[in-house]
Amino acid sequence: MRVLLPLFVGVATTLVALCTTITASHAEEKPKLLRDVKTIVTLGDSITQAGADPGGYVWRMQHYLDALYPNEIKIINSGISGHKSTDMSSRFQRDVLDHKPDLVTISVGVNDVWHGFYENHPEGDGPSGVAIDLYRQKVTGMVEAAQAQGIRVVILTATVIHEDLENKENAKVRTYNQALREIARSHKCEFVNLFGACEKAIRAYRSVGGNAENLLTSDGVHMNPAGNQLMAHVILRGLGISEKSLDSVKSAVKR
Repeated sequence: MRVLLPLFVGVATTLVALCTTITASHAEEKPKLLRDVKTIVTLGDSITQAGADPGGYVWRMQHYLDALYPNEIKIINSGISGHKSTDMSSRFQRDVLDHKPDLVTISVGVNDVWHGFYENHPEGDGPSGVAIDLYRQKVTGMVEAAQAQGIRVVILTATVIHEDLENKENAKVRTYNQALREIARSHKCEFVNLFGACEKAIRAYRSVGGNAENLLTSDGVHMNPAGNQLMAHVILRGLGISEKSLDSVKSAVKR
C-alpha cells in the first residue's frame, strides 16, 4: 500500500483546486483578497500550531507567499493545542486583534466536536465538547470583532476526525461546518471548505488504492506531509491565488 502513497499525493494535489468555494483569477498579479495585505494571523488549534513547523501548512503558506510576493506578507501563527471556539474567543483580542492584521484565517471546530466524544460519550454529547449553539455564538463574535476593525476574515472548515468519513465524529463535523458556511454567508466573509478537500482526496485515493489509513493525517486528526500540502494549497487558492501561480513557485516550497 505504501507504494501507492506518491500516487495519492499527486491525486490530492490535482484535486485541491476543485475544493474551494472561491474562484481565483489566473492572472499573476496579487489577487483582490490579498491586495494591501501585509500581515495575516492564522488562528486555530494544534493543527495550526503544528502548521508552523517546517513542512506544516502555515510554513508552506508562508513559503508560497514569500516566493510569489517577496517581503510583502508576514504570517503570525496563533494556533494553540487543544483549543476550541470558547478558548479562541477568550484570547481573540490578544492573539489576533492586538497584532493588527489585515487578514485572519479562523480554523475552529475539530476540538469542539472531538472532545465531546471523550469520557465514554459515543454520541459526542460529552461535557468537554462545545454545543453547536455556543460554537456558533463564539465564532460569530470573533468574525464580528475582526470585521469591526476592518480585518478581512477567512473561515476554514474543520478537517476530518479520523479518516473514516462515515463515522459519528465526521457526521457531527459536517453539521458544525454547515454552521460555519452560514456564518460566512451572513457576514460576507470568505469560506474555504477544507473538509470537502480532505473528503475528495481520501475518496479519490481509496477508489484506486483501497481502504488505507492515515492518508492525510498522522493519527487520524493531525496532518502528515500530504495533509499539510493539501491544506496550504486549498487555503491559498481560497485566498485567490491561481493554480498557475502556485505551480510556478512549487519548487520553493518542497520539503
